[in-house]
Amino acid sequence: MSVVIADAGPLIALSHIQQLDLLRGVFGEVLITSVIRDEILPMTDYVGKTALLVALESGWVRTLDADSDDWQPLGSGVDAGEASAIRLACQLSGALLVMDDRAGRAEARARRLRFTGTAAVVGMAKLKGLIPAARPMLYALRDSGYRLSETVIQAVLDDIGE
Repeated sequence: MSVVIADAGPLIALSHIQQLDLLRGVFGEVLITSVIRDEILPMTDYVGKTALLVALESGWVRTLDADSDDWQPLGSGVDAGEASAIRLACQLSGALLVMDDRAGRAEARARRLRFTGTAAVVGMAKLKGLIPAARPMLYALRDSGYRLSETVIQAVLDDIGE
């Protein structure tokens, strides 16, 4: 399995529905940057924060930063966390980004990086037998406030034959 780098959004979304371990089940180890770590562990508490702390403490989510250089995003709208993940992916050959933000995905595409989203991770978990069905989890993500369109949900369900 290649190196997997997650942005804050997928980590927070899966932790909100108590399914953060799907990332470990699908990928094993997940890398984040210190910028993303700071985004997922703010001073305020939220549902799922404890699961993220446990994942970091147990080591399956690990912090790694890219080497310093003058790297800048090509497009506008890429936030600091996304930029740090993309920068790290540029330095690690064959890395897979787990990222949902449109601007971040456009940046990854422009740099010819591989990426997937949270909904696809749920689909992969179903195909690996980690969960009995993807549908309830996809709707739980959406119901928790994560932006997943019906089109994306249906595309994942069609891809996995559910």
